[in-house]
Amino acid sequence: MPPTACGASRSRAVVPSGLLDTLARVPDPRGPRGVRYQLATLLAFGVCAMTTAGHNSLVTIAEWARRCDQEVLARLGCPFDPFTGRYRAPGERTLRDAFAKVDPAALTAAGFARLTALTSPAARPLSPDGVPEREQRRAHRAAVLAPDPVRPRRRAFAVDGKCLRGAVRADGSRMFVLTAVRHDDALTAALREICAKTNEIPEFAPLLDAIDDADLHEAVITVDALHAQKDHARYLVEDRHAHYLLSVKNNQPTLARQLRKLPWSKAPVLDRSRARGHGREEVREVKVVSVDGLLFPHARQVVHIHRKRRPLGAKKWQTETVHALTDLPAHQASPAEIASWARGHWIIENTVHWTKDVTFAEDTSQVRHHHTPAVMSALRDLARAALDRAGWTNIASGRRAHTHPGATLNLHGIP
Repeated sequence: MPPTACGASRSRAVVPSGLLDTLARVPDPRGPRGVRYQLATLLAFGVCAMTTAGHNSLVTIAEWARRCDQEVLARLGCPFDPFTGRYRAPGERTLRDAFAKVDPAALTAAGFARLTALTSPAARPLSPDGVPEREQRRAHRAAVLAPDPVRPRRRAFAVDGKCLRGAVRADGSRMFVLTAVRHDDALTAALREICAKTNEIPEFAPLLDAIDDADLHEAVITVDALHAQKDHARYLVEDRHAHYLLSVKNNQPTLARQLRKLPWSKAPVLDRSRARGHGREEVREVKVVSVDGLLFPHARQVVHIHRKRRPLGAKKWQTETVHALTDLPAHQASPAEIASWARGHWIIENTVHWTKDVTFAEDTSQVRHHHTPAVMSALRDLARAALDRAGWTNIASGRRAHTHPGATLNLHGIP
């Protein structure tokens, strides 16, 4: 589904039920001559193969397709050869040529429409197949023992870029993708490939143009300091009727100097939290002051976040202080909500990017033909999100549990 113009709303009346129905909504850029496989079938092979452990590249996707039995090939919509009496599986060249032409933004939008309609089960001590698993146990224990979390009044999306380190263009430049991820469930709502002669900044508005107004209206967009741009703030507030929480660093020296000079020593700590995990302890203290007349459009509150962290058992703390801006006034965004959005922004790094790099080996993938790297990244997102929606806390364990093609097709709703 191609991105719509800013302010336009896409139809949400019909939500596709299965993966093939979802992928059928992705426009097919291939010419009609010589086409043997439906585009939805080829993309489904990519998602299903990547759902299975060990299949992270085009070569292994083609190997997975060759090992599928006739029933699986028929369920995936492969063409039937009347001369051999068998369904034909696509080869690597067929997959490579098709993926190179697909629009990754349209693929991500179609997948988001389906995954949003699915509900995630509550955290359980056992994995969905009934096998004890450490990460599953930890997630269940944290959900049971943790105090009631702050529930912000607005949904939030994190926007961040990612370098596909293994994909190097012919001129030596690296490929990047810019993604928007929903805080509460780590679903990728939009993905945009960054061309060789540009960067993340001019792609910010086109990325969010692909998100429906119903999803973005009154939502909070969290970004890092690179996107603390005045044009971005005006676009969000004036054009999309959304809100922002922007980190500010020395790439905006005048603004950063203005924020540091505010009377923080006299401001009280309005939110304090402590967390333990990943071998370290962290304490976060949040101060918030209301402002007017800052050198930034629509700014209403400034946030001062002081972080202290140390390895478990150590005595010395490492400290860090960051500042952020939001257009929301105090009666619309409490300090606890702002702190929740600031922490939630890291889900795009800690959950999405980390999983794709470590579990799906994205940084080692060296495919670089046209749109193929970004399309492969979008396919990894669909496989990761489907496993997460099915209740798998440990995505690597979920991939190992779906070594049988029949179980993989059932996971994705392919009849």
